[in-house]
Amino acid sequence: MLESVLYLSDLAGYGYLLLTMAAVNLLPPLPAEMTIPFAAALFDHHHLRVALAITAATLGLVCGTLPLYYLGRLMGEARFKAFLRGRGRWLLITPQDIDRSGRWFRRYGVWLVMIGRLIPGMRSMISVPAGFHRMRLGRFLVFTTLGSLLWASALVLLGRWVADALLGMTALRIGLGLLAVAIGLYIVRFLRLLRGTD
Repeated sequence: MLESVLYLSDLAGYGYLLLTMAAVNLLPPLPAEMTIPFAAALFDHHHLRVALAITAATLGLVCGTLPLYYLGRLMGEARFKAFLRGRGRWLLITPQDIDRSGRWFRRYGVWLVMIGRLIPGMRSMISVPAGFHRMRLGRFLVFTTLGSLLWASALVLLGRWVADALLGMTALRIGLGLLAVAIGLYIVRFLRLLRGTD
């Protein structure tokens, strides 16, 4: 019985990691780096295995890119930019961000889909022009998975190192502090964006 409970607890840890990574990729204002302390806390409390944690994190990152890819594919560039000027302002993505990522995509193509996963600010954004330019889904998934695997490996290994260096509750407190700072910065940037467009 106790083994079953521990197994379910460990399984939940992988699920938390997967959902956190999907959310970080799906919501561009959230920096993925803030997940390191959470990963450390998960290692400490759920006894995660590194290979399985990297797999869960990679899957979460890939799942988080798909809505943005399809949004770009279904809306098209002009409608997406209009959305960002109106109801999509909360994403903190400007039409200029779309133009910049589009230029990069046209220049580097599929390689940017992979390498872009390692670049802060580009991680989520590169999915949108891939959708605009109707990159084949299979190809998008292959290059997204490769880049996400590299990024997930770095985050999970750093999380594991933090778990070994600190106690898990300390890592969780650091993570919550980073989340509070990220939310504060988001609010400041959002208010500046609103003032700039009024």
